[in-house]
Amino acid sequence: MTQPAPASPRVGVAFARIAACSAGVAAALVLLGWWPTRRMAGAAGAWPMLAGIGVALVGAWAGSLPTVLYLRKDPREHISGILIGLVVRFVATMALALAVLLGSGLAQTPLLLWVAIAHLGLLLTDVLGLVGLLQRSVREE
Repeated sequence: MTQPAPASPRVGVAFARIAACSAGVAAALVLLGWWPTRRMAGAAGAWPMLAGIGVALVGAWAGSLPTVLYLRKDPREHISGILIGLVVRFVATMALALAVLLGSGLAQTPLLLWVAIAHLGLLLTDVLGLVGLLQRSVREE
């Protein structure tokens, strides 16, 4: 049985890259969604949009962590990290969305709409980033 490699700074750098890309996409979503949201939901729709994108971003970061940590393991175990990451991402996003939905006075429709839009946009971004990381990881071993 192979021992996992000791924690390396490359894992931290990999997570920082994924997190920065996700933050960049979240910022782009805010810029792209600001005008249509204000037009459809009025000035009160801006805060739910920001909260929804924030919820999805935190969920994305939480879900990326297990996958990046599994890069230290044998390549055959990478799929476990990916699946764990997807579960963590989904649970974190849903729990945060529910907490914000029930714990704030924000409008429900724009909040949930932006959680869904941001979740899908960030998922695509993270998948593309993680595929690149996994390919590099396998090549290096």
